[in-house]
Amino acid sequence: MTHVLPRDTTHDGEPNRDTHEEGLAFLRATGTRPRVMDAFRKHLGSPLTGVFGGVLFDEVALLPVAASVDRSGRFRQNFTDRGIRSALSAMSLLAGNQQQRADTAQWLKERHRDVRGTGVGEYAGIRYSALDPELWIWIAASAMNATLEAFPYCTGYSMNPAEKEAAYQYQRYLFKDLELPSAKGKFPETYAAFVEYYDDMVSNKLQSNGFLREQFAGLMRLPLPTLLLPAAMRPALLPLWLAIRPIAGRVIQVCSAKAMHPEIREMIGFRLKPRHNVEFALYTRLLQLVWRVTPERLLIEPMLYNTIRIDDARAQLNRSGTAQRKYEKISRTLTRRNERLADFYHGYRLDSFAAPERPTGTCPFG
Repeated sequence: MTHVLPRDTTHDGEPNRDTHEEGLAFLRATGTRPRVMDAFRKHLGSPLTGVFGGVLFDEVALLPVAASVDRSGRFRQNFTDRGIRSALSAMSLLAGNQQQRADTAQWLKERHRDVRGTGVGEYAGIRYSALDPELWIWIAASAMNATLEAFPYCTGYSMNPAEKEAAYQYQRYLFKDLELPSAKGKFPETYAAFVEYYDDMVSNKLQSNGFLREQFAGLMRLPLPTLLLPAAMRPALLPLWLAIRPIAGRVIQVCSAKAMHPEIREMIGFRLKPRHNVEFALYTRLLQLVWRVTPERLLIEPMLYNTIRIDDARAQLNRSGTAQRKYEKISRTLTRRNERLADFYHGYRLDSFAAPERPTGTCPFG
């Protein structure tokens, strides 16, 4: 098992000194509403975003990416587990401290050095390299776009231009360690530039392909998640899963198709019909109800929830020694919890992202 981010032992009982203040400053920019930006930060760690997971299929509309994941063969083996692995890894970037984010980004770059080759079948002759700046940045940009697009539907908040800029800049801050040295390996500097970049990719670089269409259609047949499920429980849960997965798959398909770029939707081959609008209205109302009534400790991934609690406690500090001691106690406790969570998440990563020499039966990270 590869242990990527070691337990942070440098603080010796002192609270984590990474205050996130630089990043949080983006969420407090002029023209933003605190409740909206607070909701966006929580949205980054909410499982409700999974309902829009199909928006991320724009990644494989870039042919070299499709050639890569098709060549590895892992994508097809258990897409549900793949999504869980990706989500667990993302939390080190979205909720980790500065060192954890940097270490995670470096680990991802090192592990993707071996992801290079030439496609087969439909993608014969298409060369790919994961660290090609165009491909590398596109994958991260896809995640940023999906989060931004899902936000109003999950929470009921519509962002004004200043809030869209703030939300983009906050994500750019969290992901900055993923950037590569070349100019093409950088994220666009503003949200307007990001939108222009995304639209240009859709119009000039992306195209429909068999892997894209097949995998989106496959959302109706999501395999039973096994990654965190004890083997003894799987046979008992399988009948229930087989009964509910067509419903879950349809919800993901409809919500994702409504949220994604229209040209991507055409590439995927999903045709929106009037009944889909009715379904979508129902699904989003339910999502927003869940957002409003669910306690935050259940609504937000635990690592991000703890990080937000630390920042909230820091914001309430005054000059009294009692308040300072109380804050330091909370910070130490929650920081240690996050270290244990990070250890747990890291245990589910792959040792390599390269295509296996033969099918392994294991599930991919991403």
